[in-house]
Amino acid sequence: MNRHRRKLIYLVGFMGCGKTTVGERLAQALGWPFIDLDAIIEAGQGVTIREIFERSGEPFFRQLEHAALTEASKSEPAVIALGGGTFVQLTNLEFIRGAGGITVWLDCALEVLRQRCATMNNRPLFRDAESFEQLLNQRLPYYRQAEFRVSTDNRDPAEVVEQILRLGLF
Repeated sequence: MNRHRRKLIYLVGFMGCGKTTVGERLAQALGWPFIDLDAIIEAGQGVTIREIFERSGEPFFRQLEHAALTEASKSEPAVIALGGGTFVQLTNLEFIRGAGGITVWLDCALEVLRQRCATMNNRPLFRDAESFEQLLNQRLPYYRQAEFRVSTDNRDPAEVVEQILRLGLF
């Protein structure tokens, strides 16, 4: 089957890996719009992701997330930063694969992620160091399914963007 490649880049990865920072810069370098899925959900609900989790639970959040993903994917071209758990949900994974875009996993070591997330209080699934590591390990098999992997370990976002651009995606 000859699949049409759409001008969509989905940035995949764990909380703190740099999806928003890299995504904004990548979109600017390409001259494309940037869409942060978590920001879209928060704007649509008028509350933070943490508040959605606390008030309505994760299943409700995942419904909102899928709806936001579907809507965001109508934009083309676009760089779309997914939430840390978006790519782990089977319905989202299948949707993204069918959308015809490209997935780039922003990989980052556990210790670097911990350092980046240590001062954040808006991460509903970051409770303690043990659960943080456990969640990362649960998600890694899904992240590894992305078409491309780029490390963000202790790297300047501009360097990460340059590496993505060198992939020759478009």
